[in-house]
Amino acid sequence: MTQLLRYKDFIARVDDFGFMVLSNILPGFPSLSEETPKGNWHTGDPDTDPWCWKDKAAEEKRLAFGCIIGGHKGFVSGHMYSLFYTAFHPKEHMEERRTSGQVNQTVWHLWQLFEEKALLNTSDIRQEMGVTLKKGGSKVDRAIQELQQQYYITVAGSRRKTDKYGQPYGWPANVYDNVERWVPLEWMKPASGLNPEEARKKILDRGIAISKNISCNELAKTLGIE
Repeated sequence: MTQLLRYKDFIARVDDFGFMVLSNILPGFPSLSEETPKGNWHTGDPDTDPWCWKDKAAEEKRLAFGCIIGGHKGFVSGHMYSLFYTAFHPKEHMEERRTSGQVNQTVWHLWQLFEEKALLNTSDIRQEMGVTLKKGGSKVDRAIQELQQQYYITVAGSRRKTDKYGQPYGWPANVYDNVERWVPLEWMKPASGLNPEEARKKILDRGIAISKNISCNELAKTLGIE
């Protein structure tokens, strides 16, 4: 398969496949790291650097990106997004899930935060929730991943940190938003009428079709479809 060299080729490949992971999580399953030259990473060129593509695709709403493929970082095309949403977004309202003990306090508070605020990076979230990297940070990080995996929040782009003089520094960090605010309306239509089991079956079938020498059970486990 031809390696991906430019942003437009990457978008076309994911649109064709339907979804793809960022790093190699299962031999034979498409990943951006396996389909791009190693020397192109972390150059800072938005057209040729795959590390830049993930943020650009989310910011431009060309693809969804985040911990959205069985908890793994990856990309989902617009035409398959509603399948993933149907397959992995809980049917019960978050308040019902909290009452029944399905979510912990950190997840509950993080969800409440994103009901009110948008475009927060991890530092913003920690500050809003009154935790630090060393005290409570790991719980918040797990909650961020869980809410992505369950299609409550999503990566919406990136921004660099700023120093006390307002000058940007370092690599851009992901910013997150509530899925209901971020997702294009047309992305939510294709899977209307399907139940979660039917959506998972379609995702698994597509995953098998775009992979090489992968067992159905192995892929189902990797995608969180068991």
